[in-house]
Amino acid sequence: MLYLVMQNFKFNNKSKIIFGKNDESVIAEEIKSLGAKKVMIHYGMNSIVKSGLLGRIQSALDNAKIKYIKFGGVKANPTKTHAIKGVEIARKNKVDFVLAVGGGSVIDSAKAICAGAVNKDIWTYYINAEKAKTLTAALPLGVVLTIPAAGSECSTASVLQDDDNLGAKYCLSQPPLRSKFAFINPELCTTLPKEQVAYGASDILAHLLERYFSTDENVVVTDKLLTGAMQAMFEIAPKVYADPTDYQNMAELCLLGTLAHNGMLNMGRISQDWGTHQIDNTLLSGIKNIAHGAGLAVVFPAWLKHVAKTKPTKILQFAREVMGCSSIADGIAGLEKFYKSLGLATTLKGVGFDVNEIKGLVKTAFPADIVLGGYGQLSQSDIESVVVLAR
Repeated sequence: MLYLVMQNFKFNNKSKIIFGKNDESVIAEEIKSLGAKKVMIHYGMNSIVKSGLLGRIQSALDNAKIKYIKFGGVKANPTKTHAIKGVEIARKNKVDFVLAVGGGSVIDSAKAICAGAVNKDIWTYYINAEKAKTLTAALPLGVVLTIPAAGSECSTASVLQDDDNLGAKYCLSQPPLRSKFAFINPELCTTLPKEQVAYGASDILAHLLERYFSTDENVVVTDKLLTGAMQAMFEIAPKVYADPTDYQNMAELCLLGTLAHNGMLNMGRISQDWGTHQIDNTLLSGIKNIAHGAGLAVVFPAWLKHVAKTKPTKILQFAREVMGCSSIADGIAGLEKFYKSLGLATTLKGVGFDVNEIKGLVKTAFPADIVLGGYGQLSQSDIESVVVLAR
C-alpha cells in the first residue's frame, strides 16, 4: 500500500541510555533506584567471566546490598528451550528484575524471561500475533551491552529460535519488553573478535535498510536520517573491523547500533520491509544456525536484485543517494563490496551452503500463501528467486 502523507505515530522510548566510560557501580545504582530486591544476571557463555565483567557486576551488587542469582549459557541464536528454563528459575527464585549482560542474543533471551515470569505459556506470545497484542506486563529489564549489533538494548523486540521445531525464529515485540536502562560502555566492546564486529555491523545496517525501504512518501526527514546513518556505517565499520580496540570508533558503532533500532528512525513510516530478516531468521540463521549478520550479508544483495526487477524506484534512490552510484547494479555492487571489506561472504556458496539445499527448504518453511515484507511483497516463489540469486 502506498501512503502519500507522513503517517501518525507515537514515539515513547523510555529506555535510559547510560553511555560512556562508567564503572559498574552505576548499574547497581540504577537497579536500586528501581526498587529491585532480587536480580537475575543473565549472560552468555564464559567471555564475561574471563574478562572479569561478571565479577565486577557482582561486586557492585554486593556493595549495594542487592541480592542476585546467575543464569548463563545463552548461545548465538537464542533458543526457546533455554529461555523457558530461565523463566522457571526466575519464578522459583522470586526474581523481580533481570539484568542482561551481553549482546542481542542475551538481551532477547532476557526479555522472554521477563515476560514469562509474569505470563503463562510465554511461547504462545511468540507464535501467535493476536496473543502477542495482549502482553501488557513483564519484569523490569536492565542491559549491559557488550556487542553493538541487534539494537535490542532499547527496542521492544525479542527473537527466539524454535529449537523443538525446524529451528525457525519467531519475534515478539511489545512495549513491556523495553529495557528500563541500557548501560553502554564502548570499552566493554573493544575486546570483540573481528568477526563479531562484522556480524554486528551487518545486523545494524539491515535495521537501517529495512526501515529505508518503505512505500510511504513524504518521509524526507527520516529518509535523510537513514541515509546519513548508512553512510556513517560505511565510514565507521571498516575502521572498527581493522582495529576493534579503538575506543572512539567503537563508541560510534555502539551509538549507531542503538539508534538504528530504538524506533526513532521509523517515525511516520508505517511501511517497512523486514523480508530479508525473515528469510534469514527462517532459513539461514534459523534452520541452518549460522550467525545472523552473516546470513543478512548473503540475503540483502539478492533481495535487492530481485525486488529491483519490479519495484526499482526506491532501490535506485538507494543507489544514488546512499551509495553514490548512477545505477542499481553499481549500488548493489557497492553494498557487496562493503560486506566483503568486513570479511563477510555475499553468497550461499561463500557460507558453505548449496543453493538447491536452501531452495528446497523454502516450501517447508514458508506457507504457500505467504506475503513477506512491505516494499518487496514476496510470495513463496519470490523467496525461492531470492535464494537462487544468492547462490
